[in-house]
Amino acid sequence: MNPDNLESIFSALLNPALNEFQAWALQHPEENLSQTLMPIISFVEGLVANEPTYLDSKRQALGSTFCCAGQVVMGEFDELETALTSPQHRSWRLGTSVLDANHAPNQDVNGRNLFLLALSNDLDDSDHAAFRACMQRYLLNETTTARQQDATAHRLLDQLAVDYIEMPHDADGAFFTNDQRGWMGFLVRYLHYVMFGIDPDNVEAIALLTDLHYSRLLPTHYLAEIGSLLQKNNLMGHGDLPDLIERAATVYEQSPALSSFVEDSPEYHGMTRRELAKLMTAIMGIAALQGPLHLGYTAMGYRPLPAYKDQQTASIDPTQHWDALNLQDREAVRLFLLECARLWAPVSATHRVATEPFTAEIAGQERQFPAGTKLLIPMSLGLLDKGFWGETTYEFNAERENLCPYHMGFHAVGERHAGRICPGKDLALEMLIDVMIAVGRVRRTAKCDAG
Repeated sequence: MNPDNLESIFSALLNPALNEFQAWALQHPEENLSQTLMPIISFVEGLVANEPTYLDSKRQALGSTFCCAGQVVMGEFDELETALTSPQHRSWRLGTSVLDANHAPNQDVNGRNLFLLALSNDLDDSDHAAFRACMQRYLLNETTTARQQDATAHRLLDQLAVDYIEMPHDADGAFFTNDQRGWMGFLVRYLHYVMFGIDPDNVEAIALLTDLHYSRLLPTHYLAEIGSLLQKNNLMGHGDLPDLIERAATVYEQSPALSSFVEDSPEYHGMTRRELAKLMTAIMGIAALQGPLHLGYTAMGYRPLPAYKDQQTASIDPTQHWDALNLQDREAVRLFLLECARLWAPVSATHRVATEPFTAEIAGQERQFPAGTKLLIPMSLGLLDKGFWGETTYEFNAERENLCPYHMGFHAVGERHAGRICPGKDLALEMLIDVMIAVGRVRRTAKCDAG
């Protein structure tokens, strides 16, 4: 999007009148005007709010609690801490964006809802807990950890380092933009090998999975209106995306990781092998192959940090900090990655639905909202909260106090959560640490040879 166009859109959406209208409409959801305009506002502002600077700008303009994309936004650090460590009632939202339930995994074939992001976990014995436990048992277990440390995983890391040297890796460099080699090519092969045991040299399977998750931008398929528009008009190859998803699910279903799957387990609410495979088509496309991709973009200098209003963050070069790291100190590399993720959270926000009426102060006025109101949980604002991180919050400091125990980048507060922490957090961080070490070494060697 053109920066000038984006700035004009920001200016319009930051208008206090829009905040006031949303607050009124959320208080009176039964009114015709609310029912007519709020879906439009939710859709349009929900897309714009994915820009990393938007929620921060809105907080500066409107105060710590405001309305955005049809939701009440909680901006205080302690409120976010409570929300991330409490069970959450959910609806069809992905952060600020509205999701299309008809495109959700398994519901696209008239099956039961498997979509963990849209399943609530505020009741005992929820499907969310059962399906998540099933996923963890088969795909995030001791075998996964072992594969992450074996010769095949190390070979993929070595090839990534070779690609870094052989491919342009500056802004718009092929190392970051080519989906067959370099960063994206590595992530598809590595994560599918480590999690599913899929042979990274299986050309047919890797081509299918790359095409689905990266070439055709799978995450857009799940967005309300956009996914249907792309599919109906066969834009970006989305016309046959449902068939491609089913084929990918078959690859997952037949993978070594699911070879020992036990059907009809009461512990997992009878989740079938096919259901788990369908769930993973969405999880891999939306989360596993996107979060690490974007954190890697930041850490390896593919793009500048966000230009937060009245700050100099965009002038910070993370690669200077990377080049200064002791690459033999894995904890130092971990903290470097966490600081990158603090200044640009790969996942900026999540949500919950109020199960009872509540009061919030918006624009200096106490307002009563009904049960059913959607509340945005903006982890990105917690990560930038001056009240907690201090005046240096927009500066880069991987040694800042409380970085680990209070980091909100993985849908938790450090390791504290209520059943919704990113299940692949440890896998992703260990992989990224290995990447920053392997690529960092050849980067330094190349600099010495050139200098």
